[in-house]
Amino acid sequence: MALSDYIAHFGLEHHESSDNRLPERTLLDENLFLRRAHLLPHEFVHSWNGKYRRPADMVVEDFQQPIATNLLWVYEGLTTYLGYVLTARSGFWTPEQFREALAFFAEGMQNQGGRTWRPLEDTAVAAQLLYRARADWSAWRRKVDFYREGVLIWLEVDMLIRRQSEGRRCLDDFCRLFCGGQEGRVEVKPYTLDEIIEALNQIASYDWRSLLRQRIKSTGTKAPLTGVELSGWRLAYGEEPTEYQKRIETMEKVAFLTSSIGAEIKENGSIVDIIPGKAMDRAGLAPGMKIVAVNSRRWSLDLLRRAVRETKNTSRPLELLVENSGFFDTYTLDYHDGGRYPYLKRDLSKEDLLTRVIQPLCPEKQ
Repeated sequence: MALSDYIAHFGLEHHESSDNRLPERTLLDENLFLRRAHLLPHEFVHSWNGKYRRPADMVVEDFQQPIATNLLWVYEGLTTYLGYVLTARSGFWTPEQFREALAFFAEGMQNQGGRTWRPLEDTAVAAQLLYRARADWSAWRRKVDFYREGVLIWLEVDMLIRRQSEGRRCLDDFCRLFCGGQEGRVEVKPYTLDEIIEALNQIASYDWRSLLRQRIKSTGTKAPLTGVELSGWRLAYGEEPTEYQKRIETMEKVAFLTSSIGAEIKENGSIVDIIPGKAMDRAGLAPGMKIVAVNSRRWSLDLLRRAVRETKNTSRPLELLVENSGFFDTYTLDYHDGGRYPYLKRDLSKEDLLTRVIQPLCPEKQ
């Protein structure tokens, strides 16, 4: 792992190692570590899921042959889910941080308006385009959602395995069966969707084909939150952001007001993206515009956050003075629901399986 502010920051998987590059103070700065802690677990998992087991259509003889990436929701989606789980099991995240991160990511998928026209599988097929796509209009276009929506899908698979087997099996058993191999031997073992379904049925009998087809090929307005609900929790909203979201906003110098007025906004007032159908979109605002005043007062992120919270206590619309390519205009937002930030709320009518998922497999030494 390289820690430097003078190199590109990313992770790249290999069979028996990984290339991990992070900001210099990642292991010292709490905000940086919270944001980046999942990188090492993610790349670690890729040794089995991605390098050893790999979609058959991604295994080609040379660089002249095209690859098909339609199974990236397995290659990256399953890896991201397992990476988040290992981040919590290893102690890099606390259980509360894991839940707050899951809520933040789930709400992000809920706000992908592009799901009404673009199925998840198409984001995988178009990965080579979406990886380098601009941030503006991404909620309408969709991003590389096979990562984080993949988390929701594989959480659901995990919960269904536990339910169908009456708690005797879980996704760990599938991974041992499907991703396990001989030690000390580097090889690629390609797979197809049929093989995934066959392996899942060996662990727990279920109509996996119909479930996965529905999750990756359908369009609609809602993110697949069934796994969260089966785990004994549900996505809920509070007036203040979670500690996880606060730290992410502080580090990235943005406000994620996607659940309320429907926008991601930089510290300088620039609108990064707009959520289709929400207040800012309905008012006619768009990515690239810059907010310079809120309710006739000079712009600041804190001022906007306070103004959003106060909409719950007034019938007056929220008023924004906005610059667009040298022109100024005033926009009024018809929004009165106050602060709205995602978190996971315990459903006491169900067993808390989510906490069980992230428990360490080996007890701590005393």
